[in-house]
Amino acid sequence: MIEPIKMIPCPFCEGPPCLDGYDQMTGEMLPDEHPHDEDSDQSYEAYVNCHDCGAQGPRIDSLTLGIFEHRYDLSLMDVMRIAAERWNDRHNRARSCYDAGEKEGLNLFPRASS
Repeated sequence: MIEPIKMIPCPFCEGPPCLDGYDQMTGEMLPDEHPHDEDSDQSYEAYVNCHDCGAQGPRIDSLTLGIFEHRYDLSLMDVMRIAAERWNDRHNRARSCYDAGEKEGLNLFPRASS
């Protein structure tokens, strides 16, 4: 059995996360228990989105995972798990960029004229 992951709430509105998986070629939504055929070339895509505000985590797909991370023969559940992990892994990585922009007045709209 796969170890469950507790997904964190939306970072914007604290809404509940929803995880969906798709056939990457057809765009058809697939059930979580979609059977995996190792002889098939089927590719999958999954992402987490907020039920309330619609914020979306990164789109994770099996083709990109194969090309850039050398992870092959992934089932839909594998791709959905990675999407859930990446939803939970978001943090203030870019906070220093925001703070630097704040010092220069770049976080205002409209920006002051130069």
